[in-house]
Amino acid sequence: MNRDKTDTKKPSYWYCDRCGRSINHGEFRYNCTVCDNYDYCEQCATTATPIHPHRMVPELAYGLEESRECGRVDFSTGIRAAIAKYCDRHCLGTRDIDNDNPSIYKDSYSWITFKTIGDRTKNFGHGLRRLIEPRAYLGICAANRPEWVITDFACILQSIISVPIYTLFTDREIAYVINNTQISVIVCDQNMLGRFVALHSQCPTLRHIVCMDPILNTISPNKSDNDLSIHYMGDIENDGLAKKYEYVSMEPDDHLTVIYTSGSTGFPKGAIISESTFRATFPHWGMSSSLERITLSYRPLAWSADRDAVITTFLDGGRTGFSTGDPSRLMEELALVRPNYFGAPPSIWNKIYTEFNTSLALITANSTVYATSKEEHHLLQQFSKLIPNRCKSITIGGAKVSPAVLDFMKRCFTHCSVNESYGITECGSVAYNNQADYYLQYRLESVVDMGYTLDDKPYSRGELLVKTKQMFSGYINNPDETHAAITEDGFFRTGDIVELRTDQSSLPHIRVIDRKKNFFKLSQGQFVSPEYLQTIYIQSPFVEQIYIHGDLLSDSVSAVIVPNQQYAQAFALQHNLALLDMNNSHPLFYQAILQDLQTIAKKESLRKHEIPSYIIIDFQAFTPENGLLTSSMKPCRHKLATYYADQLKTSNRIEKKLKTIIKTITRQSVLSDTDENLFVNTGNDSLSSVRLSRMIENDLGISLPSNILYHPQLNLQQLTNLIQNPSQISLFSKQTIQSQLINHSQLDLNITITNHKSTASINYPSKIFITGTTGFVGAFVLSELLTTYSSTCQFVCLVRCNNETNSLDPFDRIKNNMIFYKIWKDEYKQQILALKGDLTKFHFDLNDEIYNQLHDDIDMIYHCGANVNFILSYNQLYPTNVVGTKEMITFACFNPSTCIPIQYISTISVVSNHLDFNQKISIDNISPSKLVNGYAQSKWVAEKLIQKAIDYGLSVNIYRLGLICADSRTGACNQHDFYTLLFNEIMKIHSYPQSMISYHFNGLPVDFTAKLIVHLSSNQDSKYGNIYHLINRNCEIKCDEIIDGMKKCGIVIEGIDDNEWKMKMKTIENGELFVGNIFGERNGESNGKMNTNVCGLECPSVDKEYIIKWLGFILNNISKR
Repeated sequence: MNRDKTDTKKPSYWYCDRCGRSINHGEFRYNCTVCDNYDYCEQCATTATPIHPHRMVPELAYGLEESRECGRVDFSTGIRAAIAKYCDRHCLGTRDIDNDNPSIYKDSYSWITFKTIGDRTKNFGHGLRRLIEPRAYLGICAANRPEWVITDFACILQSIISVPIYTLFTDREIAYVINNTQISVIVCDQNMLGRFVALHSQCPTLRHIVCMDPILNTISPNKSDNDLSIHYMGDIENDGLAKKYEYVSMEPDDHLTVIYTSGSTGFPKGAIISESTFRATFPHWGMSSSLERITLSYRPLAWSADRDAVITTFLDGGRTGFSTGDPSRLMEELALVRPNYFGAPPSIWNKIYTEFNTSLALITANSTVYATSKEEHHLLQQFSKLIPNRCKSITIGGAKVSPAVLDFMKRCFTHCSVNESYGITECGSVAYNNQADYYLQYRLESVVDMGYTLDDKPYSRGELLVKTKQMFSGYINNPDETHAAITEDGFFRTGDIVELRTDQSSLPHIRVIDRKKNFFKLSQGQFVSPEYLQTIYIQSPFVEQIYIHGDLLSDSVSAVIVPNQQYAQAFALQHNLALLDMNNSHPLFYQAILQDLQTIAKKESLRKHEIPSYIIIDFQAFTPENGLLTSSMKPCRHKLATYYADQLKTSNRIEKKLKTIIKTITRQSVLSDTDENLFVNTGNDSLSSVRLSRMIENDLGISLPSNILYHPQLNLQQLTNLIQNPSQISLFSKQTIQSQLINHSQLDLNITITNHKSTASINYPSKIFITGTTGFVGAFVLSELLTTYSSTCQFVCLVRCNNETNSLDPFDRIKNNMIFYKIWKDEYKQQILALKGDLTKFHFDLNDEIYNQLHDDIDMIYHCGANVNFILSYNQLYPTNVVGTKEMITFACFNPSTCIPIQYISTISVVSNHLDFNQKISIDNISPSKLVNGYAQSKWVAEKLIQKAIDYGLSVNIYRLGLICADSRTGACNQHDFYTLLFNEIMKIHSYPQSMISYHFNGLPVDFTAKLIVHLSSNQDSKYGNIYHLINRNCEIKCDEIIDGMKKCGIVIEGIDDNEWKMKMKTIENGELFVGNIFGERNGESNGKMNTNVCGLECPSVDKEYIIKWLGFILNNISKR
């Protein structure tokens, strides 16, 4: 063991526990590896009998150092002061190797003093000045070793900006770092030298490579190749010894180092750390203490954690032993160096915990509770020896640790304090043991779409924003990422979702939930924290490592499991299985793991979607070398997702998901992947159609227009292809149906008109044929007709009853509908003749005798029947709205000499330009090109057929209806109407979006609409061929008055942020209907006044009293359903 000459007369901090003699400064003390703080002097260690029962290791003793004042407080001065003050102490150590066989490591370390490290640092710094100027960028890329630290310190002394580069970066990432920072000199080890030589052609600024190791003969030092020079570090040190340069001081705001962290774009981001920020990381240095600081450095020095630990130890006069870099040797090197504190990421503690769990499970497989408890206590004692007795503090950092693992650590390592550290490269320390740093400035921002808000109870949750004394200066040459990370007032967006627990007695506690970017969304809209679940499932003795996966195709999470091999082998033996196939797991083994995960989930009260429904078993461990772990030993999620993509995709094929979605909505299965009219054949109500569109968007992330979803040739294979290739959507969308609309509008009516029914029978009809009486407007038109005409007039109502949902007697359907709308009177029974039939069928699906007799008896037709749906496609609505109208024209003209006049109910939706609302413009002058939905398109074609019949000579009046609202007398409203459903849901969830109060809409009461239709149709002075626009632009129904009305109805309700309201709506059934701009026009944006006094009738007031009636009807008749 190397030892510089020291002053042996000065006492050290130690004395011999056998003879009591004070051990002098510079002598070796022999420290017991088992007994706590127990030392022998060199003489007692070699001569004492009996010998001490435990292994004793020689370590250098030292005493109080002389205080030295620094003229300048900067980091360079601090390094030089430490070198001078602790010159004869051991500083850095490496593990010894066998001289005869370099692949064999000895159970000992060799140590280098501060003086040697200092001399080499200064010489190397002077030598570098021949290659690089101060304030230029130098890259360091090597395994942990003394030369890494020497290079780092040399840069600080010469004001060269160091750029640590992680050795496991890909060539693409390394080239990016060099070019992004414009590095001109690289200092690396022999393992990395060949890679940098190969990358030189991609890095125009790179001029010199300095190798820490002697250069092999295949690469000659100082050989120039395309302006690239390669040097041996020892030669550069010799050059520095020969020629000295003045130290170059750094100003507080100067860049000291650039630390590259993972980037969301796939490239690393270089965090700029200034001299003052770097110095703030080490607030206390040079303070004399008898407590020796000993560190084991095993995590890459390119990352902050171990680099900071090494520097802290250096400034305190402590010593750092470097790991060999072999993870399998970590525990033995921990025992050799015996640090007095040890920090590690959760992956290290997870591994220890899983080994403990596995051992306990194997030992106690058939034991009683008492025996299991006894074995557990014994096993805890055995595992506690993994952490040397000298280690008094262990720390978990870098990621969230499982509560089960944390509890295990506290029970096992009772000789240590167990602490959790939370820090970030860009801003340093944030919290320790969940308690916020004393000087931390912080705030939370709600992440509404994930369900984390400041208003959460019992504690606020959201993304953490912080400002510290260790704030970085931005990302080098990356203004976009810098702008995204730092707010205008200087706070850093950590990207961590946290829960903030505060009370008056202490600093706030910050509990990290997960990284914001780690969260993923499942098919039902739930956001999942994979890190949280991973910390839960690590409890399974089957699990060595775990990766939780999920996506928009999944109803629940999936998992990739790396099994504990010892437990897996024991399981195989217990169940008489052959050696487990590493590629194809035995079904029994698969089910056992799945069952164990489900048991843990139940114990931890996890929700159904948080329990893996599908697992992949892979005996290949996640490691930094294969890219599946980061350098900080955390699962590298994007690489894991890519690596297992094919296997994960197998269980979540898009076709399978689409079939599930369609079955969920329609309750019907897709029988064939090639059947056309995919959704038409599986269901056609408006709620289902909206849910299909929204569910595909939410679950699969693709927004599909309704004209695609209802395209008549669409099948499952085509739909799957569109979702896999969204770029084809626009091309598919261009296959418009305009030509189809025009073709259908030109259908041959095949009618002849020579005369109509007699004037007397038309003016005083004895029988009126009416459709749509089981709907909303049709029921009120029937009621108004019954009121208007004499009791001798009868009304034949065509009612469709051809499926299970319409199995009631036709008359009962009419009666029940009118009772619901509060317009039924028992005397109506004598006048209503319910006729079972179907508008969409030839001759209404009536036999010839009934059809002929019906035509002879009817004097007037009111055609209200239609599928009023603003969601479905034209092809969906075509049968009822187009075919039904054509059949009605055929019926009216069945006998050319006694044609029957038609009162045809159309929609204002056929008028695409609102400016034309004031003009009774003919349908022949309206183009279908701007019609925005299938309902308007189908009514446009139907009205074209009506106009064609008019041109043939048929007597027809057309009534184009706008929004039809509640009955002014009772508040009875359409139970399927959009606004009815919206107001009902708002009252159910007791909240409305704040923007709603700035909107209004216009509508006519349904009773007044029916009165207008009947009045205009029965006016004997009016001629046929009229077009009436029944809309109300004079009276605005204001949404703020709707809200006031809800409150007056006793509903406790509050206005909330629009995004929060949308998230709330998405959690309820059919809530996705209401997440767009749904409230009508903004106040003050009406398209002008509209004259509704078309016949001398006065429109009822749609005032606050009207609104109360409307809402009351919803509460009493719809909400309670």
